[in-house]
Amino acid sequence: MSYYPFVQRSAWIWSSEATHAVPAPSAASPSHYQVRRFRRTFDLPAGASLKVHVTGDSRYLFYCNGAVVQRGPAKGDVNHHFYESCDLTPWLRPGRNVIAALVLDMSRVAHRPHFLGAPCSVMTYAGGFLLEGEIVASAGAAAGERLDTGLPGWRVAVDRAHRFQNDDTRFEGYLGYFEHRVDSELPAGWTEPDFDDSGWAEATTLYAAERYENRRDPTSPYGLVPRIIPSLEEGPTAGFADAFVPGGAPPEGDWTQLSQGRVAVTIPAHATWRVILDVGEITTAYPSLTLRDAAGAKVRITYAEALRLPWDTAGASLLGQRQSLANLASHFADESTGWTFDRRGKISGWSDVWEPASVSGDTTFEPLHWRAFRYVGIEISTGENAIELVGLSQRFAAYPYETTAAFSSDDAQLDKIFKAGVRTMRLCSHETFEDCPHYEQMQYAGDTMITSKLGMLTSGDSRLTKQAVLHFDWSRLSEGLTQARYPSRLVQNIPSWSLHWITCVRDLVMCAGDLDTARAVWPGIGSVLAWFRRHTDADGLPEKLPFWNITDWCPWWPRGVVPGADTGPVAIISAQYITALDEAAEIARWLGESKESVALQAEADRLRPILHQRFWSEEQGLYFDRPGGPEVSQYGNAWAVACGAATPEAKARLMARFPTDETLAPGSFFCWHIAFRALRACGQYDRMPEFLGPWHESIAAGLDTFVEENSYWRSLCHAWSAHPVLELLQGVLGVTPEAPGFAKIRVAPQRCGLGRAEGRVCTPRGAVEVSWREEGDRMIVSGHGPVDTPLTLVGLDGSEHAFSGGAFSATFKL
Repeated sequence: MSYYPFVQRSAWIWSSEATHAVPAPSAASPSHYQVRRFRRTFDLPAGASLKVHVTGDSRYLFYCNGAVVQRGPAKGDVNHHFYESCDLTPWLRPGRNVIAALVLDMSRVAHRPHFLGAPCSVMTYAGGFLLEGEIVASAGAAAGERLDTGLPGWRVAVDRAHRFQNDDTRFEGYLGYFEHRVDSELPAGWTEPDFDDSGWAEATTLYAAERYENRRDPTSPYGLVPRIIPSLEEGPTAGFADAFVPGGAPPEGDWTQLSQGRVAVTIPAHATWRVILDVGEITTAYPSLTLRDAAGAKVRITYAEALRLPWDTAGASLLGQRQSLANLASHFADESTGWTFDRRGKISGWSDVWEPASVSGDTTFEPLHWRAFRYVGIEISTGENAIELVGLSQRFAAYPYETTAAFSSDDAQLDKIFKAGVRTMRLCSHETFEDCPHYEQMQYAGDTMITSKLGMLTSGDSRLTKQAVLHFDWSRLSEGLTQARYPSRLVQNIPSWSLHWITCVRDLVMCAGDLDTARAVWPGIGSVLAWFRRHTDADGLPEKLPFWNITDWCPWWPRGVVPGADTGPVAIISAQYITALDEAAEIARWLGESKESVALQAEADRLRPILHQRFWSEEQGLYFDRPGGPEVSQYGNAWAVACGAATPEAKARLMARFPTDETLAPGSFFCWHIAFRALRACGQYDRMPEFLGPWHESIAAGLDTFVEENSYWRSLCHAWSAHPVLELLQGVLGVTPEAPGFAKIRVAPQRCGLGRAEGRVCTPRGAVEVSWREEGDRMIVSGHGPVDTPLTLVGLDGSEHAFSGGAFSATFKL
């Protein structure tokens, strides 16, 4: 019989002040978050095992016999609060054992983007810790001891060591306060079995644990659900590629010895010592710093994606030369600097602060949460004694994608775009998809539409996508729209982003075959479409929509809102709505909702000619952004074509000006995910590489990730800009699904000015490998697909060759 945890058994715990509105100073952590330490010791018979189910609010680190076993919880919301299941057997020993947790309560701290605050992506109710587990003897029978929270034996102490600060707060601190750790307040060995916790108080029971599906008249705020995604990958530990002091000179000491635990630098008493470390690429990782005999020291660790140089510095910066000073002036206090990878640059940004304890020997700092950086600035101030720096490293952390997709061609620059795009996706994937790892760590539906599909096609792993689809379904407001970003403390609605969520559902079905999740969110898709129908004009096109109608970071549009969005229909959102109807009709057909599928398809088909009639300008040979114009844009024309509204004659005329005419409002990186689709619809997909200039520019500037938008004013690693990888896998290699879960596969390679290309695309049925090359007037294509999976190979002339699975090959005339 299956065992389901948290059914009328364990209970949430905290310290005793939880029964009061505000803890007394003597019962409180001395900083912004309330932090508690929990312990439970037990004796283990030889050969016994232990599996526990654990969670906390707001964040926790869970230990077994001194080792970190789990970090959590995975990000959800209060009504869908994730728990983790951990097999502790590898960490157990016969005799005395301990399980322990450090739990951060962020619920008392408001999120304020301009002043940091609590992380916007952590949804919380109140501090609490929950565990359920039972020791099992070697024969498989219960040994009789339950370790559940809510039972006697759990002890708690107020933590005063972990404090938090917002020094050097800059634009939009969605990440939450950074750390200030005071080791003199941290009891040594408190996660070890032999630590004396007799002075700790008994934990206070708060309320019974309840699974989400079992809630009736709840006394607990949390509906518990099992974690969907695996734990983050951590490791391997690595050093730094370069080190220099501010100004660019080499540092003192032998930096090659740090990873080996040998003394690299001795810092004299009453001194302040600074160094800047360069990973060589943007990463997301746990930095680690080890000092020896560090009594009286104070350390600041600063994180940055790039350095900064004054604008008037000679030969300043490839990135700095691209920036708009007007943009920077409104967002940064120090508007006189630009991004750079020049070693003369200055490091600035958020930072952790560490005060080591006055003890002899080695002591190490590692933050509780991973950081995003390329550069790490270390500032160490000493007191009465000299200290030694003996270790500096960083341990990679991200969602554990095993990206086995591949791409190579006779254009080395395209190959670099593939690698940088995959890396961008990886660094924007942790406990959720993220728009950017350095500034926000927020899951937006627009960005997720790109990286979720990338994750599935490059790894075959759909779990993070499934979680994202459910997250946005849970986020829906009473009006019917999903929120634009979720989990999120601050409600934000972007109507277009709800339509992009429907695309995510469609991709989850096609790339992973997950009809169960599609069925679960199907009512939510209907709610989104119903909201749009309530905001349409007499023709049925969406008009004057409330909320934030950003569609793209076009530099000509205030806050990314296309002209006319506040007064009537616009081509972009109308086309996005038609596309969502098409995709919903497709999903309904897969779910067996044939009548609804027919109705949705009919609605989309009725609106396509209406869009053409309302927005097409015969004089301009383009689609206006709003009826009657005069504005025209790359994004508006791309969407009008991509949704199928453009007639053959309109496409032929449009291509005389799209997308290169400089009178069209230019799109950002995000715009091009649909502009490339428009090129394909117009029979011009071979031109795709012509428009990859901004991506090539990023790589030439020294980046190995792609930036948020063209002025480079903020994020240097941004999810939505990774989409050219999709063009290389689905366009140049030509691999797309023709049925849910790649049950039928289509391979239709596109030349795009190349002489050869090869690569691999991941599917739940196995990899699809494609190789093609030109020989004279022929294109020779070969590859291998999953066994017993129908595959159609399509030539440039439209001819089709059917294969039943496994190897395939054909030769086509150019």
